[in-house]
Amino acid sequence: MKTNEWINSWNNFLTAHPQLLLQAMDIKPYLPDKSIAEIASDETFWRQIQFFFPSPEDHINLNNGGVCSNPLHVEQAYKEYYSLLNTSPSYFTWKVMEAGRETVKNGLALMCNASPDEIALFRNATEALNNAIFGIQLKANDEVVACHQDYIKCVSSWKQRELREQIKINWVELDGKETNEEVIQKYVAAFTPNTKVLHLTHVINWNGQILPIEPLAKEAKKRDLIVVLDAAHSFAVVETDVRKIDCDYMGVALHKWLSGPIASGMLYIKKDKIAQTYPLASAVEPLSDSIRKFEEMSIQVLPNLLGLGYAIEFHLRLTREVKEARLTYLRQRWTVALQDQDNIKFNVPLNTEQCKAIASFRIESEDPLLIEKRLFESSGIHVVGFNWPNLSGIRITPNIYTPVEDMDSLVVAIKKLTLNSLNATASVNYRNRSQ
Repeated sequence: MKTNEWINSWNNFLTAHPQLLLQAMDIKPYLPDKSIAEIASDETFWRQIQFFFPSPEDHINLNNGGVCSNPLHVEQAYKEYYSLLNTSPSYFTWKVMEAGRETVKNGLALMCNASPDEIALFRNATEALNNAIFGIQLKANDEVVACHQDYIKCVSSWKQRELREQIKINWVELDGKETNEEVIQKYVAAFTPNTKVLHLTHVINWNGQILPIEPLAKEAKKRDLIVVLDAAHSFAVVETDVRKIDCDYMGVALHKWLSGPIASGMLYIKKDKIAQTYPLASAVEPLSDSIRKFEEMSIQVLPNLLGLGYAIEFHLRLTREVKEARLTYLRQRWTVALQDQDNIKFNVPLNTEQCKAIASFRIESEDPLLIEKRLFESSGIHVVGFNWPNLSGIRITPNIYTPVEDMDSLVVAIKKLTLNSLNATASVNYRNRSQ
């Protein structure tokens, strides 16, 4: 299915269900007739995009990596569909809104080159990935290769399986300084004859490092390993063609870079792996080859499901490539401006192959949580500070609706903090010399 075909099918679905037609502003981004690189820096165009999104009145939001704002019409769709659902919950749940599930799956499948019957819908990436992590059949002494810098809930899930079932996790350690070749070497060195599963994170959430997942998956397939991919921070920004990657499972948070309703997620499972994967919640036929067995969760939040349709349409009109270029542009706007600051250290290689939208940094001798607090109190800038093995720092994540002026305000605020930090260090050193 092509983009225009899916958009037409979505509109046809809405036309066939008139009670679902959304009375909202017409939000359809039209790309200027320019190259992608030119569009990325076209502030007139991006001001129009910003108009389609809400924004906080009292602070600058630069922690969009956790969860992203919806376009205003996606927010309105959720509200209106929930109000409609509430008038007759049973009827609108199963007789009307459920019909949108396959249309939405078609759109998600289009985005990652999958088949709709390989896509299951969930509330978030954690729930989706847990269906893979706990559903893959393993026995005592089987081994899994994962990374301590994977998402915390994936780390804890694998540790729980290890504790309960006596499998073994071989942990890779990343510090954000590795080249792609060094990353591959670390993972391959962790493989043993007992390894059955490779768990990969496409984009490390702590620092934004993009891992070379295609060559890593290729190394795994040479050894007949199952590949689980956490694409929470790559889907809708970095290419996630599941056929090209050759992963067996892929978990995604649709309320991140797709800007779908909060909360929403999906799990891709390669068709030949569905039957041998147990669903996390009980299913009538747990070893069937139907993807729907993973969605046997009684009542689901179907206004979210339909809101996803509008988010997918918005994304397909804007295109992933344009979003990727803009987010890379915004990231470079602040990282390049701070590269000459002596006491600022970045936690990720800043080349565009390994870093797109997200990056994190640390100020030497400063607690990241304190820096987070100071940035908000002094400049009204909301970021996230973290202390995690090898990657402590402050994470910065703009989105396509972030004004470029906000990135410049961030640079000014950080320079002020680093200057204060340097002055404090110099003062301490002077006092020490005087004693």
